[in-house]
Parts: sequence; structure tokens; C-alpha cells
Amino acid sequence: MKNNETSTRKAILDIVHRSSASHIASSFSVVEILSAVYRSLDINKVKKQSNDRDRVIVSKGHSAAALYTILFKFGLMSKSDLEKYHTNNSLLSGHASHFIPYVEHSTGGLGHGLSVAVGICIGFKSKKFLSSRAYVIVGDGELHEGSNWEALMLAGHLKLDNLCVLIDNNTLGGIGKTDECCSLNPLKEKLNSFGFTAFEVNGHNEDKIYSIIQQTKNTFRPVGIICKTIKGKGVSFMENNNVWHYRPPNREEYERGLGELMETNDHCKM
Repeated sequence: MKNNETSTRKAILDIVHRSSASHIASSFSVVEILSAVYRSLDINKVKKQSNDRDRVIVSKGHSAAALYTILFKFGLMSKSDLEKYHTNNSLLSGHASHFIPYVEHSTGGLGHGLSVAVGICIGFKSKKFLSSRAYVIVGDGELHEGSNWEALMLAGHLKLDNLCVLIDNNTLGGIGKTDECCSLNPLKEKLNSFGFTAFEVNGHNEDKIYSIIQQTKNTFRPVGIICKTIKGKGVSFMENNNVWHYRPPNREEYERGLGELMETNDHCKM
């Protein structure tokens, strides 16, 4: 794990513990995905809110702690604002909110973000913004929502080559394993059958995700990147433990988790 990824998880742990918020495991699993996406953006265009800027929609909006921490990492949020996450009178709610500067769309009502991203891509085409792209991060749990498959079908039909869908495939939804109620597999083959160019990748390898994003900028089909991740990645007692979808760490758990992340950071420096 790179030092900056460890620092991001430490920041998430801090703000979630301080605010007694939930969804820390969902935030931990998506760190490298979000970092690779924001690394791919023209941040100056984002800051200027240029009409032809790339758009990022975090459809799994309950990972807002990760999103806001990444905004801070890329200079799009102040530290003082980040530290107010999920506290009284703060705009930084537990789900991604468009009231926050540089957050394109409020999400957390699962299954909505992908449809919005498809609409954005159609808009880009109509405005002749030929180099603009929409990135949407979805959870594998929310892929049980039918609206996602309608959006995928339309994106493939329209050959929206400016759409990049990144799936946080951590195999756990809010109530259990994502394959127990309705199997998503074979997910890569399904995406390809909908007219996508699909990839499978280690979702904790930021460089690999970034590389795929770059190499597919001139493709002629929408892109789907299935990111194999671990829910709760980075803290051993949170990994693949769905209790951390809902509850915040207490003081003892916070200190234990912080110790594990600091130990990982020390190993990375060797």
C-alpha cells in the first residue's frame, strides 16, 4: 500500500471516528479507485468549473468520507472543512452532496448515479465536447438495481465512448454478500455483451486503474472497469466484516486501526 493511500485511510478513520459516522468499510474499499479517477482529471478545469470539464459521479454515495478526503488530497477541499465531516451544521453529510463545491451530483439513493452519468455523456456529445468524459463509481451491491442495467444498455446502444464506469467489486452489500441474492457473474462478460469494453483489475492498484483510464480515452465504446476490492481494506478487523457498513469505531477500535495503518505506512517507507 502506497504512503498516500495509507494517509487517505488514516484521514477517513479520523473523520469517521470523530463524527461517529458509518460506512467506513465502504470508504476504505474505494480509495484507490477515486484516487486514480481524480488523478486523471484536469484539476484546473474542475476548479474553474469549465463547461467541458470531466465529471465524476460517485453513485455509491455512502462512501462520502472517501470522496471528501480525496477532494482534500487534490486541493479541492480545505482541511478545516474536511474535519467538519458529518458534524452539526456541516454541509458534509454522510452521503455525497452537490451542496459541496466540486461534487457534481448528490448520491446515495443507489442506482441513480449511472443514469445521470449517461445523461451527462449525451450532453457532452450534443455540445461537441469531444474530449470530455464522465466517470461513475458504482458499488456491486447497487448493481442489483434495475435502473443500472437500463443505463448500461442505453450507453452501449448509443456507443457512449465518453463514459467510464468503475465498479467497486468488494462482494458485500449492506445486508450480505452481493452474490447470495442474485449473482452478478459473469460480470465482465455481461458488460461486454452490453457493448462495453470491460476490464478486471485489482481495485487496490491505483496505477493499474489509472493506466486503463488513460489507454481507453480513445476507444469507440463505453468502458467498464471491474475493480476487485476488499471492503474495509487496510484495517484487519474491518476487512470483509460487514458490521463496519453501519457502525463507527469506538476509541479503542480507532486506536487499533490507526496503529495498523501507521505500521503499514512504516513498512512502505522501507
